[in-house]
Amino acid sequence: MTESLPKRFDEINVSQLSLISVQERIPEDFRDWTVEHEDATRRYRVSCQALPEYGVPHGIDNDVTTALINLLIEQGLPESNVVTATPYLILQTAGLDTSGRYYANLDQSLKRLLTTNYMISEGWRDHPRRRWTTASFRYIEKLEFTSTVDSTALEPGSVLKITLPQELVRSVRAGYIKVLDLAFMQSLKRPPTRALYRLLDARRHDPEEPQQRVLSYQLNLMEWGRACKIVSDRPSLIERALNSAHEELIERGYLLEVNIFGRGQKKTIEYVFNQLQAVPDPQLVEDVMLTGITRIRAQQLIAQHGQDRIERALEQYETLLRSGYKPRNRAALLVDVLNNPQKYSAPAIEAPAPAARPAERVKPAPAADPHEAFERTWQQMSREDQVEEVMRVVGVMLRGELTLQELDALRQVLQVEDPLAIRREVLAGVTSHRRDEVVRQLRLRLSSLG
Repeated sequence: MTESLPKRFDEINVSQLSLISVQERIPEDFRDWTVEHEDATRRYRVSCQALPEYGVPHGIDNDVTTALINLLIEQGLPESNVVTATPYLILQTAGLDTSGRYYANLDQSLKRLLTTNYMISEGWRDHPRRRWTTASFRYIEKLEFTSTVDSTALEPGSVLKITLPQELVRSVRAGYIKVLDLAFMQSLKRPPTRALYRLLDARRHDPEEPQQRVLSYQLNLMEWGRACKIVSDRPSLIERALNSAHEELIERGYLLEVNIFGRGQKKTIEYVFNQLQAVPDPQLVEDVMLTGITRIRAQQLIAQHGQDRIERALEQYETLLRSGYKPRNRAALLVDVLNNPQKYSAPAIEAPAPAARPAERVKPAPAADPHEAFERTWQQMSREDQVEEVMRVVGVMLRGELTLQELDALRQVLQVEDPLAIRREVLAGVTSHRRDEVVRQLRLRLSSLG
């Protein structure tokens, strides 16, 4: 069954301004860009200047920046503006593969974000003061990490401290954020689709009244191409560059349709969004599809009944199957459970048994102890995954108290000592308001190694 996922967010300025190209690959000489926009209420200009060896941010940089914003929030918005993480944690939060080549890709992404400068003229929203301002920053202000082999290259065993820009953190602290369905975004197949989803989901919000969302959004196609940082001055090539992303977002139910009107440079693109309610949890959609229901129909059922009701119906459905009931059509059974739940709350269906025995009510399984469930999951994890989980907990609970060198030493300790015991000690100490004592004890343990 689907587990409740943590709520994820996006900062509205960076997502609406589209600071990262939606393209998966860029031309070698794509080192800078400038975009100007004018509408009925304002005019702004955004410029980007990157180093030649990295090029402008693109591809997985979109996933990485989203992960960093959410790790910052998860770690309690520390006053230092520093995110403490491991490469594995960043890749995992970004929904990216944690295999070998992605560590090299992450290394390039972080250095690209560190060395690229942005200038935003009259386009950065200071929402608490309800005004538009000018801002200049790098997506990453400072990058520190440990390394055992090459001091310039990120490794799977590295520990990182990433300082985010004051402008971005101040905006997040002020609440200028929107809910982001990160699970849905991560389920999209390619970086361009994920980047376009992030941009569209931001643009449908009114920047001055972010709680208001629109059902459709339209813009001149050439201007939209510049917003997406697509390198072309031909409308047909911009359409072609966006086609596969459009198809996937329509197939997945986020977009209802994409319309293009007009001719040549005057073409207009219109996005028509599906219903305003949240895009369903992709895992819940997959659970419904296991009964034989199509993806589109699964999305429709979730939209009609709500995710909570679907989860309860799936529980009833699985209880029936465990009791021995054999439906002619599994998809039809789930729909009937949804439409007529009262039929399945009583012992209407007998489990196979001798004819003389009375039908027995299907007894609900006792509620699982979450601690026992976690420890069962823990035992199935690899040692490296256990280490990563403890490093994540330390980052969240201790909020930057340990230095980079101390975190690196802790990682080494976790390779030889019991990670679960250390996790328990940290959680128990912090939840009983003894964070300083936890930090002191950890430092004593780590200093004894030297």
